[in-house]
Amino acid sequence: MIDPAQLMQLAAEASELDDWGAPEFVSALDRLCHSANTEAGMTDAQEASFSRQLIDLLVRRLRLYGDRLAHWQIAEQMIIAPLFVVGFPRSGTTILHGLLAADPRARSPLAWELAAPSPPPRAATAQSDPRIAVAQAAIDVLPAQFKAMHAMGAMLPDEDNSIMQLAFRSLNFAASRPLPSYVTWLGDCDMAPAFALHRHMLQHLQAFNPRDWWVLKAPPHLFCLDALFATYPDARVIFTHRDPATIMPSNSSLIAFLHEMNGNTVDRRALGQAENAKWRTAMARAMAFREEHPELADRFHDMQFVDLTREPIGAIEAIYAHFDISFRDSVRAAMARFMAENAAGKHGTHTYSVDDFGMDADVIRTEFSDYCRAYNVLQQGVSA
Repeated sequence: MIDPAQLMQLAAEASELDDWGAPEFVSALDRLCHSANTEAGMTDAQEASFSRQLIDLLVRRLRLYGDRLAHWQIAEQMIIAPLFVVGFPRSGTTILHGLLAADPRARSPLAWELAAPSPPPRAATAQSDPRIAVAQAAIDVLPAQFKAMHAMGAMLPDEDNSIMQLAFRSLNFAASRPLPSYVTWLGDCDMAPAFALHRHMLQHLQAFNPRDWWVLKAPPHLFCLDALFATYPDARVIFTHRDPATIMPSNSSLIAFLHEMNGNTVDRRALGQAENAKWRTAMARAMAFREEHPELADRFHDMQFVDLTREPIGAIEAIYAHFDISFRDSVRAAMARFMAENAAGKHGTHTYSVDDFGMDADVIRTEFSDYCRAYNVLQQGVSA
């Protein structure tokens, strides 16, 4: 059994630190461990592996707040008008995040920085920090099939989900193992502590390597736009849209692969139903938030996946125009280089089928019909 108190003790001993930071996290860690102990069906080896992961996250959290005490500059950082990419998973959020982060004026949390955020990254070693090679080596050994499904690289921007793991409020935990009660709790819990830690992480990363604005991304923010705007009142949000009949089997395929990679047996039909239900709830909540806050209408830019794939740079230009950001030739060139270096199919092709998960494209579109009508979402071809 995984004992959260014991994990915290081991992390404190390993780091020789004891300041956990102000944002509350113990109740979330308790929920996560209870779900893992009672629902994940872990073997001894899986339990040991998950325990090591949790201890590592706890150590990172302790070091984050240790650095915050040691460097007065961190808490002084202002996070101004960050850009957030939200939308269904598999709706172009990752490639869009990467494109926006390619702007030399923009700052995104990179995978290597979140894997080992302490000590705070420095501008002088942003390309040569030895932590980059360590993070890349860990990514290089991942299965090619996974990298074909989801772009990864030590120097690529990472998702807010990874930051919020340090608050133990993140869907990342359920990506590799069944945690149904934790996922249900997470969908309804107070996300303020997670966003407080998120802001502290941005301050940490910005203190010694600043840029003009932040570019951030996480599909699960659909559940909690209220907490996002409460933390960042001047946030700007790019909302991606794609045919849910394509999204749902694609997302289910990714989650099923991760569960199987972690040694779990997957009931694909049940997994597909659970993923559909989860993201219907997320989108309904995001749509309701937007309807309830018309004063924030100009803070949102809706972008169709088909437009992003048809003309990526043109889609970025539309985003910049909406938010009154200058689009320079140097930015265009940087984004073109990013597209060339991260072309679709670089690591292979992600193949999936609605039939694999007992799904029907017409049924999915009916279930998400309010969403499709509200945002003029076009139908796409769906793998049968």
